[in-house]
Amino acid sequence: MEKPEAEPSWTGDHQRVEQGAAVHGSVQGDVNLTFATATRVVKPRFREGPYPTEDISERLRAFVEPPSFAAGRDVLGRRRVLLLIGATGSGAGTAAFALLRDRLGAGGRVIGLDPSRELADLKPAKGSGYLLRGLNAESAGALTDVALTALRERLHTAGAHLVVIINPAQRLPSTTARWQVLHRPPHPAEVARARLGTMGLTEEQLSLALANLGDVRVKAYLEISREPAVGTEVAEELRHIALGTKELHEALGDLTRTAADHATQTLRAVREDGDALALAASVALLEHQDRTVIARCAAGLRPLLDPHTTSREPVATPTPEGDVLGDDFTARLRKVKAHPLPRIVDSDSHYWFRYWIEPIAFQRRHQADAVLGRLWLDYDGIADAVLTWLRRDSTRYFPGIDYTAGRAIGRVLRQATGPDVLRQLRQLAESPDRWRRRLVAYALNEAAQDGLVAGAVRDQMWRWSGYQNEHLRATVAETCGGGFGLIRPDRTLGLLDRVLAGPARASVQTGVSLSLAVLLMESANAKPVFDTFTDWIARPEGTGQRSYALGAIPRLITDFLQLDVDDPEPLLPLVRRALNDTQARKAVVDALLRAEESPNPRIRARATALITALAADAGEQRGVRTLLVARLHRRVRSEKIAEGAVA
Repeated sequence: MEKPEAEPSWTGDHQRVEQGAAVHGSVQGDVNLTFATATRVVKPRFREGPYPTEDISERLRAFVEPPSFAAGRDVLGRRRVLLLIGATGSGAGTAAFALLRDRLGAGGRVIGLDPSRELADLKPAKGSGYLLRGLNAESAGALTDVALTALRERLHTAGAHLVVIINPAQRLPSTTARWQVLHRPPHPAEVARARLGTMGLTEEQLSLALANLGDVRVKAYLEISREPAVGTEVAEELRHIALGTKELHEALGDLTRTAADHATQTLRAVREDGDALALAASVALLEHQDRTVIARCAAGLRPLLDPHTTSREPVATPTPEGDVLGDDFTARLRKVKAHPLPRIVDSDSHYWFRYWIEPIAFQRRHQADAVLGRLWLDYDGIADAVLTWLRRDSTRYFPGIDYTAGRAIGRVLRQATGPDVLRQLRQLAESPDRWRRRLVAYALNEAAQDGLVAGAVRDQMWRWSGYQNEHLRATVAETCGGGFGLIRPDRTLGLLDRVLAGPARASVQTGVSLSLAVLLMESANAKPVFDTFTDWIARPEGTGQRSYALGAIPRLITDFLQLDVDDPEPLLPLVRRALNDTQARKAVVDALLRAEESPNPRIRARATALITALAADAGEQRGVRTLLVARLHRRVRSEKIAEGAVA
């Protein structure tokens, strides 16, 4: 058996995140937190807490005011509460953000509410905007005129506003009509025009795309549906035309047949061909991966889909007329309605070298999701075959396979039904291989993008976090290191605390480190994270939380001082507590004094400001007095060295 290719080490010298602190290493030795830049952290589409202003700005980058916007603005302005009736995919969520920002201003704070929360218990913060989506039938029925009037008074007193997104299928009390506005999405042509303006096209390319937008055939297609997604898909196709990768007739051909139509054609073509079925499933699972990865996946799936046939029937007696080789890879791709994309140089490898890749994709956008969803949910044995292949020791790791396959499976899980939907991932979640655990984490993060499924993911994570299996608990920590962790940071910190309660081996530590790094991507989470560290270091001797905190706090302080944050206030309680701990004191003192001698003047200034703030109550803090004495000794020694050098 071929030895599996080693996956990149995430427990060695660095952990990559978009922005924030990456904690790594073994707590028995050194624990390092490194503020760095990286990829693969997918922000959540909904939250149960504050939305970062940059997230809101990104959502509204190509916003087009819908026809119902004026009515929504009027109701929200007069009544403080707006019941916005809009189906999933209609753009109601984006419209809600725009309405709240219209009332609050660009710097206003928008807070997502837990769908299970009773609005009667809401105590609005001054000048905030609230967004609630995913209401169940019982909560929707409780939105009576009396309840909304009482809520309005509280919101008015605080200068706050609330938008509740209601699915049209839900029934509301008839007395709430004056609070309701039916969301009517903008015309898809306007959406396409706005989207094209955000695609980074040159002026000439944009003019070509807009000219094709005015083509009578494109206009006819845009009249088929009022969904904003139609405009987005048209913009994507027009972008291909502007870049010269498609002709107009090709783009129209792709648009006029839906992803579901293409999926039906694909499944019809592979119904009696096991090789083609394995290839279709592989492309659906790993779309945009290199052809070698997809070919290996297809070869591995083939015997699992049909155990009685391991490969294409060989030719018994080769003849000049016989086709010994069979169809080539490109011809096999055409049969499943897929094709190779232009070769590119890999830019996302964790290896020191780069190499060419030839991505494989289906002909239609979203076709991969449609094919995988149909195969996974409608045909017995295919989901098990895919999961078995991913678990096998012979399945090699390729850069990005965890991200691509995990998110594809997560999108399928959002459509699945029954209580065991998430449990089928458990065997992968218990794997000693980190890339397999990361695959599960990506799948659960993707599933949690649906507000209704997020609760199920949270419950599953809570159960797994209490198990003794270290790999299962590591998977929980890894899952918190993504969009799921940002949905509700306070619950995430509670999960991490629970994960560290058991044996905190390297795999668990790495997952906790990643999750804390992701939380620190957003400045609003700094205080809760530091408060958690303060609590952990105060835990009894020998607990996993205390052991982890002792190793991580000194580097956390060092790296926080490297950020462009001049206010030391969030760090003060943690640093005081660490300085008063005899086991942590020396490392923390050394970290602060090194920062004060940094060649970077801004880091020196922040360190000095932090020490000055600590010195304000030095008389009551033995650890702070120790810091000040060590600081004085270091300065005296430096002065003596300087005098000796001059002499």
